[in-house]
Amino acid sequence: MRRASSSVSRVKVTLSVVLVQVALQVTMMACSRRAPEAIEAPAAAAESPPAGAAAGQDTVPPPGVDIAKFDDLQKKVFFRIVNSEPSICGQAQSLIQSAKKDPSCRRSLNAVRYVAKMVDQGFTDSEISEALTKRYRSATAKFIDVAEAPMKGSPNAKVTLVEFADYECPHCKRFQPVLRQILDEFHGEVKLYFKHYPLPQHTNARLAAEAAVAAQKQGKFWQFEDKLWVNQDSLSPAEIEKYAKESGLDVTKFRQDLDSKAVKERVQKDRVDGSTLGLSSTPTLYINGREFTDNRDTESLREWIKEELAR
Repeated sequence: MRRASSSVSRVKVTLSVVLVQVALQVTMMACSRRAPEAIEAPAAAAESPPAGAAAGQDTVPPPGVDIAKFDDLQKKVFFRIVNSEPSICGQAQSLIQSAKKDPSCRRSLNAVRYVAKMVDQGFTDSEISEALTKRYRSATAKFIDVAEAPMKGSPNAKVTLVEFADYECPHCKRFQPVLRQILDEFHGEVKLYFKHYPLPQHTNARLAAEAAVAAQKQGKFWQFEDKLWVNQDSLSPAEIEKYAKESGLDVTKFRQDLDSKAVKERVQKDRVDGSTLGLSSTPTLYINGREFTDNRDTESLREWIKEELAR
């Protein structure tokens, strides 16, 4: 009976891992230039070794990092990672020792919290290590030309967000309430720039982007953009002109700008800027020049911004 019970437990654990990983892939979905790949269930997890840490490991989390709800396997994974990863600030010590002993390196403590969050969500060691590198070790910010991009928020804000999006991408639409909430929460501390990245498989996306640029020329980009998101499934030329009227635009000027070479070149420039950065999907968000690589939800984005503000 013991063996049967153990086998059932392992099946339950494996099923839980599959469900968590599929859910995470759904959360991270984006509109891609490539056809979406099928989501494959991971291979059955190997039986975990008995609970307990390796010799020499620090097995006490830093103050402010709560892992009380972790089971034995999660604790083992957590301590294995924080003891093997080096300090974020470059000292010759482990991540957990840096978080505990170096008050000048607050980013190490943030990184330990991040590891705990990812362990809780079911990520593997290699996935967590890769995420740590992208978030904490890729220090070089990328230059993004926002000279002509519409901006929302305080011009003097410490945190700059740059979003690349496609008006026919459903994942971009779902990301807009997250951005609005963040701008409300961090009023005066965050500003948002918008860059157009229409994908070739979306037949009306480029026209919608050009129309938004035409609306920007009349100082009504954000009003018009809201219309495009709300009516994402109806972006024909006739419908777009109707939204221009509803946004209070001078329709005659709107038509002229929409047909102009300058507007078309402006959208194409945004596309080239995105391609130069290596974009392959939308939405893509940059925070002070670094790509936001976490789930596109309010909590994850909020934590990134808090860390930027604390720098």
